[in-house]
Amino acid sequence: MCHKDSEVKQPLIIGIEGSMRTHPLPKLKNFRMAKWGDPVIKKADVYVQANIKENKHKGLREQYDYIINSGKPYIVVESAVFRQGMNTDKLYHRWGWWSYFQDEADYCNENSPADRWKQIQADQDIEVKDWKDNTHGYILLVLQRPRDSSMRNMIWRHGKYHNFIYNTIRDLRRYTKRKIVIRMHPLKQPQQLEAIELCIDHFDNIEISKSDAGILEHGGNGGQGLVNDLAGARVCVGFNSNALTDAVIEGVPTYSLDPSSMAYPVSNKYIRDIESPQTFDRTQWLYNLGYTQWREDEIAQGKCWEHLSKRYEQFRTN
Repeated sequence: MCHKDSEVKQPLIIGIEGSMRTHPLPKLKNFRMAKWGDPVIKKADVYVQANIKENKHKGLREQYDYIINSGKPYIVVESAVFRQGMNTDKLYHRWGWWSYFQDEADYCNENSPADRWKQIQADQDIEVKDWKDNTHGYILLVLQRPRDSSMRNMIWRHGKYHNFIYNTIRDLRRYTKRKIVIRMHPLKQPQQLEAIELCIDHFDNIEISKSDAGILEHGGNGGQGLVNDLAGARVCVGFNSNALTDAVIEGVPTYSLDPSSMAYPVSNKYIRDIESPQTFDRTQWLYNLGYTQWREDEIAQGKCWEHLSKRYEQFRTN
């Protein structure tokens, strides 16, 4: 739904310098950046922010709290879901109401058509591979960057990052003797190693991946190193790492241990089923994810807002 300014008054959408950063805004009259403390902030009808309150920039919590406590609708911008193969001239960013978590955000993407997925697939040369049945493969456990906002639910559930690693390996060992290969996130590896070494002392047949865990140019970790790790895997296990989405595309049966994972709708849910993984029809999942992210030229034109604006009146009046 799109209207000219002369026909319908557009809501004032404000990003606050700090809590909105690193991501572009639409080049529309009703989108504006404001410095923290600017009186215009109170006049906003909608706020737009990068990431969520639990991000690493603790000094910005006041801004995130202000947006939440305002009672006004807000949009969360985050890195793209599909990152491998993304080119500098075709950068994508996620846009959704309230959050970027799969189970909390409203991307207005229920039963989406195929067009945006096909565009992304062509832009990034993504090949969706057939499901693999690597009977003799290992379990690939993918880790995330300690203290990243995506692990909010992990901390709520396990108390500490270290506990998640230990508890997950403990649970895996209850149901399988299969080798576990741990793929570390490239950042904050000393914290990850401390927990992994404790697990190696307590459990058998565990090793750390020797594949490159370098950071992709446009955010996230993966690349050929992740592809190499997935090639020998029977299954891929993680909390809500973006690597789980990559695993699904590579055709490796996946266990997403948190509903916030973007791969959750096409993932196995329970470690007790680790030796009998299911596979899923990925078609609608891919179509729906196509409507979670927008190319920078599309953002500039306001296509992301045009898409999300269909929920504005509902959220404004609730």
